[in-house]
Amino acid sequence: MPQFQQWSVFLTTWQQLQVRKQRSLIVLKACESTYNQAIPALIGHSQVSGISVNIPELGLDGIADIQPQQAKQYLGRSHNILIYQAIDEFNINSFCALCGTLVAGGLAIIIVPDQQAWEQCIDKQAKGYGYNQEKITSPFRSWWQGIWDNHHGVMILSAQAQSEAEIQTYQSLPAIDQFKVDKNLRLKPDQDAVVKAVTNLVSKEQTVFCLSGARGRGKTVALAAALSQLAKQGVPTIITSAASQSASSVLQQHSLEYSLNSPFIAIDQLLELVPKASQPAQLVVVEEAASMPMALLQALMTRYSRLVLVSSQDGYEGSGQGLAIKLPLIARREGFSLDYLELTKPMRWLAADPLEDLLQQSFLVKQLPAVAKQCDLSKLSHSVVAGQTLIDQPSLLEQVYSLLTLAHYQTSPQDLRLLLDHPDMSIHIWLNQQDQLVGVACVMAEGGLASPLTTAIARGERRVQGHLLPQILAQQAGLATAAGLHMRRIQRIAVHPDIQQRGLGKQMLSQLYDYYCQIGQIDCLGASFAAEPEVVRFWLASGYFPVWAGQRLDTATALPSVQVVLPISHTAQEQTKLLQAHFFYYCLALEPTWQSPLAKEIIELIRPCFKPINTAFLTDLITQVGGAKGNIYAVKPYLYQRLLRAYKLPDTSQVWLGNYWQSNLTQKQFVALTRDLVVEWHDIDGDDLSAWL
Repeated sequence: MPQFQQWSVFLTTWQQLQVRKQRSLIVLKACESTYNQAIPALIGHSQVSGISVNIPELGLDGIADIQPQQAKQYLGRSHNILIYQAIDEFNINSFCALCGTLVAGGLAIIIVPDQQAWEQCIDKQAKGYGYNQEKITSPFRSWWQGIWDNHHGVMILSAQAQSEAEIQTYQSLPAIDQFKVDKNLRLKPDQDAVVKAVTNLVSKEQTVFCLSGARGRGKTVALAAALSQLAKQGVPTIITSAASQSASSVLQQHSLEYSLNSPFIAIDQLLELVPKASQPAQLVVVEEAASMPMALLQALMTRYSRLVLVSSQDGYEGSGQGLAIKLPLIARREGFSLDYLELTKPMRWLAADPLEDLLQQSFLVKQLPAVAKQCDLSKLSHSVVAGQTLIDQPSLLEQVYSLLTLAHYQTSPQDLRLLLDHPDMSIHIWLNQQDQLVGVACVMAEGGLASPLTTAIARGERRVQGHLLPQILAQQAGLATAAGLHMRRIQRIAVHPDIQQRGLGKQMLSQLYDYYCQIGQIDCLGASFAAEPEVVRFWLASGYFPVWAGQRLDTATALPSVQVVLPISHTAQEQTKLLQAHFFYYCLALEPTWQSPLAKEIIELIRPCFKPINTAFLTDLITQVGGAKGNIYAVKPYLYQRLLRAYKLPDTSQVWLGNYWQSNLTQKQFVALTRDLVVEWHDIDGDDLSAWL
C-alpha cells in the first residue's frame, strides 16, 4: 500500500478496515509528531490495553512498555494495540509473537526512521553482527519492506500526515473484554473436540495426542478446559514446556481461571522423576513441543504413557512441521499410537485477517517441494551464496528457510534475519540435477582474535560479540590460544527429508572440509549443538572430535551443549590434542553433574581416551582461576584430584566431594572457595603439578 502523505486520506482507508474488524499494521516514520500527536490520535477515546516495546518514555495509560525478550510472558493475553520502536532494536520473533495477542480490529504499529532508510539504521542486532554506522546494510529489513509495499494490510504514514493527525471522537480500538478467558463461555465446536480427545486419553495406553494450529486458535483455552475436567475425575496432570519456563506460563494463566492444580515441572526435572507404581497414571502436557529435540521426546515416552504435545505452525519458537515429520517414526519405534487435531479457525480475530496474512506471507514456512528419492548424490552441485543472493532468488530463499525449519527444531524468523544479514555467514547449498535444494549448511566465520584479547577472554575479563566457539574454548575450557585460531563454525546443516539416511549429511561435511582446505588460512571447522545422542554420533562418524561440553543441562531440553572440532592446520591439530587431554579430566567432573539418563548416555559417547596433559597448560589454568576470573570448572577436576591425594581418599570420593560442596554452598561461595583452594595448593606444590593429575 502506498505511503500516505495526508492524514484524511489515511483515515478513510483505516476506517474501512475498522468497520470490517480487521487488524492492520501502521508504519510510522519517526518525527516530532509521532509520540505526541499521531499515536494519541490513533488511540482516540479507546479503552486501551496494549504493549509498547523499547519506548519507556511513552507513558500512556493502559500501555505497558517491555523489552523484546519479555514478549513470551504476554502470550495468551489479549491486547488491542502494539507499538514497536524498531529504530534502536527489532526482534522479529518478539514482534510476531506479540501480534498474536492482538484482537480483531486491533492495531500493530512499527516506528522506523524518517531521515534514513531503515535498512541503513544501526540497531542492536546489527551491532551484534559486527556492523558500524559507516558500513551497515540489512538485506532482511530491505526484503521485508518490499513485502510491505505490496500488501493491502500495511499503511505507511509520512511525517507530513502525522503532523495533521487529530484525535478521533469515537472509540477507534476494540474493547477486549469480549476476548477474556472465562470458563463460563461456550467453547467452539473444534475446541470441544480437543476437550473430548484429551479426556479420552485416560482410557488409552501408550498414546500421544498432538494438538497444532497457528497462534490465536484457542489451543490453550481448550486445553485448560480439558485439564479442568480431568482434575474433577482425579486424573493427575503435569505441565511442562520444551521452550522455556516462561512459555509454560501461558497455559498456567488460563489454568487459574479454571482453578487447576497442575504443576509446572521443567523438562530436565521431569526426566529425573520416576512415576510411582501406586500413583494413577499421569498425563503430561508439553507446550511449544515443536522446540523439543526428538531424543527428549523419546525419553519422555519411556517414563509417561500419555502425552499431549502442543505446537504452533507459526514458527516463532520452532515449527510444528518438523515435529510432524519425525514424530511418527519415534512413536512407531516406542509402540505409541498417535492422534492428531489441528485448530484452524481464529479465535481472537476474523478469518482472512490482513495482519495475519502479512506475517504468514513473510515468515510461515512454505511446503518444501518433494525431490526424487533416487537422485544420484555424486552429481549434486555445491555452491556458496550470500543473503542478498537468496533475496534475489525468492524460490531458493523459500526452500532454504523451509529446509532449515524442518531440520532444526528451534529455527525462527529471527534466524532468517541472521541468515540474510550477518556479514560472516556463508550459506552452502547442494542442488540436484533438477536444481532443487537437497542440502544446506550455514557456516559462520569465527576466531582469529589477537593474543592480548584471547588472554583476557581466558581470564574472564573480556567478552566479544559473536565468536561463539572460540570463546567457549578460550573462556570455558581455558585455552586462550584457541580463540586465535581461524575457525568456521557449522551453525546449521540440513538434508531434505526425502533423501535422508543415504549418507548425504556426511558427504556435505566432507565437501565442506575440502572446500575450506582449498581456501587456505583456515585452521579448523567446528560446531556447537544440543547433544542429542543421534546428533553426537553423526558428528563423531564424520571425524569430528568432542573437545568441550556445557557444565549444566538446559532446563528446557535436558540436554548439554557439546563442542566439536575438525582440525585442518598443524597448529589446530596440536591444540585439538591438548583440548582432548583436558576434556578427559573435565568429563570426570561432569558425571556427578549430569544426572539424567539421557545425559549419561551422551557422556559415554563424548568421553575421550586418556592422553597426558601438558603441565604448562595446567599452570595457565591455575593462574587464570587463582589470579583472575577464569572458569573454575575448567580447573575443578585437577583441584579435586589434588585434594584426594592430599587426604588419601579413593578416586570415587571425587563424586562425593563435588556433590557435597556444591549442594551446601551458594554459587558465589563455591566459586570463592575454589579460587582460594587453587591458590593455596599451587603455593604448596609450586611447579610440581604431578599430584594434580
